[in-house]
Amino acid sequence: MALKKVRRPVKKGGQEPLPKRELEKEENKGGQTGPIQTDDVTEFPYKIEGENLMIWDANEKKYHPICKAVKITRINRSLETKDIDLEVAFWAYDRWETITINRGELNKRDLKKLVSKGMDIIQDSQVSHVFSFLSKQEKRLKPTNIHTGIGWDVINDELVYKHFSIVGTSIQSTYAGELNIKPIGSYNDYKNLLIGEVIGHAPLELAICLGISSLIIGMLNCAGVAELDTLWVHLPGKSSTGKTTAGMLYTSTAGSPSIKDKGGLVQSFNGTKNALSNSLIGNNGVPIVFDEFSMNEMSPEALSSFLYEVSQNRGRLRLNKESERKDPGSWSTTVMSTGENSIISRVNQNEGLRVRLFEFPRIQWTKNAENADRLKKGLLNNYGFIAPIIAKKMIEHGPTAILNMLNDNKEELMKMLPENRLTSRIALKLALITTAAELFEETFMIRLSGEELVQILIDQEQESMTEREMAPKFYNQLGQYIIQYRKNFKIQDKPSFQYQEIWGRIETQNGKTYCYILPVIFNKIAKEFNFTDTRILLSELKSMDVLMHDKNKTQKKKLIFSKDEVQLREELTGKSGFAEKGDYTICIVYGDELFNELIN
Repeated sequence: MALKKVRRPVKKGGQEPLPKRELEKEENKGGQTGPIQTDDVTEFPYKIEGENLMIWDANEKKYHPICKAVKITRINRSLETKDIDLEVAFWAYDRWETITINRGELNKRDLKKLVSKGMDIIQDSQVSHVFSFLSKQEKRLKPTNIHTGIGWDVINDELVYKHFSIVGTSIQSTYAGELNIKPIGSYNDYKNLLIGEVIGHAPLELAICLGISSLIIGMLNCAGVAELDTLWVHLPGKSSTGKTTAGMLYTSTAGSPSIKDKGGLVQSFNGTKNALSNSLIGNNGVPIVFDEFSMNEMSPEALSSFLYEVSQNRGRLRLNKESERKDPGSWSTTVMSTGENSIISRVNQNEGLRVRLFEFPRIQWTKNAENADRLKKGLLNNYGFIAPIIAKKMIEHGPTAILNMLNDNKEELMKMLPENRLTSRIALKLALITTAAELFEETFMIRLSGEELVQILIDQEQESMTEREMAPKFYNQLGQYIIQYRKNFKIQDKPSFQYQEIWGRIETQNGKTYCYILPVIFNKIAKEFNFTDTRILLSELKSMDVLMHDKNKTQKKKLIFSKDEVQLREELTGKSGFAEKGDYTICIVYGDELFNELIN
């Protein structure tokens, strides 16, 4: 099947002329990247002449040097905070240096601190002259807008996309954050790379669509027309599967895909929970990769908490040094992680995590080794073009139209996905990917492998469904666990073993096996299997009709301990004496095949 909502005819490959490049008016990133301009600057009675700051002597009718040159090269205004920063260049011994100071630091006291940086203002009189000169010069310079947030934002009531420059407004601004999102290389070369190495191979097309999905999530949340979780996708598998290349392709839609680049969008998973979540703050529509999951040593509880935190678009509340509540920061995007192992296998077995994290195991992402090599080489030299162009198309549609596209695609997927009580939630998340594919086709006039792409999503859901269902998984695991530790259960009327630690009783009746497990043991087993909320687990087992219980309860009274086992009962339950009516237990019902296994 083709992707449903594309109205215009689209063609394969490189037959269409390439659209005009959207990013021709790129400005340099904040900070000095080339040689300092040494043009003379005059602010009477001062002037910069070569490497010196001079002052006019009215008596001698000539300029005299005060100190080595100091001047403002640029004034930056932050769009987010409205703060004004000054880029100050000065001659330090044998070369020009540049530092950035807040406008509030343009005073004699704070300027004096710059002596340690090499500024030639040791004498108080020099400080006074430098302050006077900079104050005069500042008034003649026009501030340049900068932004450090990335993705969607509302500026002057306009919905805009903040990339290296800003899409959707006449306001000129340049990105001055830590990430390398400046488009590099050639747009034409990047598009031809996609046509030659990506288009026609559905797994790589999926990687592109996942990158674009971050823009959809960010836009709809920022515009307030929907509340969408951050989408987390994990690519487990051996290195030969091409998952690293897929991650590079995914991030290349918006910025540097380099793993070694400190400012690249591929970041190490080797960090604390706070450090990783802090790296997402302010990101409302730029794809990020956490690479090599195996490097992270979080406990299952900490990892589960981190996954919830990321998906819910907000960090944890913390206190600052003054014990005041600190803004935890927010984000709204798509996160990809890679690694040889599954994340699902390491986190707590909560159903909520299973609808927030999507794993794509056993996928050969690249066509072959040569395909992977060509992609890596091309992507490291050409990146950062797709996101701003897609954003421009999304602004043309408007957030309401994008939401309608998303809902339409959700309805289409619900007809194809296996039906269960979570189908609607899963379909909405997967529709982010098919809507991204639709936007790509419409923007670049290139047909994707629609049927194959959708089939990957359906296969992923079918494979995940059993894993996602908490109670069935636990039910199967528990049956094997009981067989393994059958010596700890009293079985039917068979005598107990000497020195046996009793966990419960197992009986058979009418072809069924009834496993009565003491609650303290049941909770211990559940924790061992990483099921943290036993109340939800018992409720789900009850709905499966495999939990035998007393009226209005999830437990069943059963005589487990004999009169000779009072001490053992106290050790396990904390209750003394003999209970004639028995103790409350968790009673799980199996077919008689389990009992036969135990007897044998």
